[in-house]
Amino acid sequence: MQVNIKTALKTLWWVVVLCFIFFFLLGNLHRVVDVVKLLPIDIIVYSLLSLTTGKLLLVAIMHQSLLHYKVNFLFSQSFSIYNITQLGKYIPGSIWQFVGKIGMYKSAGLDNKTIRDTILLETFWVVFSAFIFGLLLISFTQYQLLITLTKKIPLIILLAILGTTLFLLLLPQLNHHRKRLHDYCRRLLFTPLSFITALLIWLVLGFAFWITLTPFSASEIGLVFIIGLYAFSYAIGFAVPFAPAGIGIRESVLVLGLAPFLDINTAIILAALNRVFYIFIEIILAALSVTISPHSSADASKS
Repeated sequence: MQVNIKTALKTLWWVVVLCFIFFFLLGNLHRVVDVVKLLPIDIIVYSLLSLTTGKLLLVAIMHQSLLHYKVNFLFSQSFSIYNITQLGKYIPGSIWQFVGKIGMYKSAGLDNKTIRDTILLETFWVVFSAFIFGLLLISFTQYQLLITLTKKIPLIILLAILGTTLFLLLLPQLNHHRKRLHDYCRRLLFTPLSFITALLIWLVLGFAFWITLTPFSASEIGLVFIIGLYAFSYAIGFAVPFAPAGIGIRESVLVLGLAPFLDINTAIILAALNRVFYIFIEIILAALSVTISPHSSADASKS
């Protein structure tokens, strides 16, 4: 019953997103056409190339998580598995990319524990780096805005005190599991290579969005801020359980971040175009992945 309710909510979210797109286009089709016309072809090409690079770096993160647990896949095998399963995230349920990946890992001969550990590590590296990197860059570039919000919302301070108090109260209960928690946290630590790869992911994906903004901003929008905003929007989109692939959520965060620089309609169109470009690259990479056998090294995948 609970699963049915979750699926219904996620399907409903898709309906809401599609209705919003329909009515937005109905009232702003001329503006959409104007924005697309103002985007030079070279900017579109640079954006698509940057998105492609970002997707390849996401494959690299997955590949590194496998190598971390001594799973010796070829990079081409990781490329195939990652890109074929990625389109599943747009199916209501938000789990189908994981289901597909688990199935392909099992077909390649991996045991359940290794599958669990590698997927958790890959997901942590991607989402945690997006959240922390995004938060730091936004704080660095928009610190005055954060200070203003903190003054206007003293509840944040109260929640921090309550959270700290609750942690201290639970600390004795956690002591019994301290070694297990410590060992598990150590397994999630970034390697130097995964840390650099994660930063590069958000640099190139943020650049892919920023470059499409340059023909429209009356005042210059900082690249560093947009990189942080994009990374943060990715993490928030992932964290919302009822939005497949964070669709609608990621775009909302981007639009809110662009509010001081662009009019709302232009911001919505550019955020939506970024999603269209992103999905286009995913489809192209998935099509290429079909030509690569995902089991090319199954006989030697685990050492």
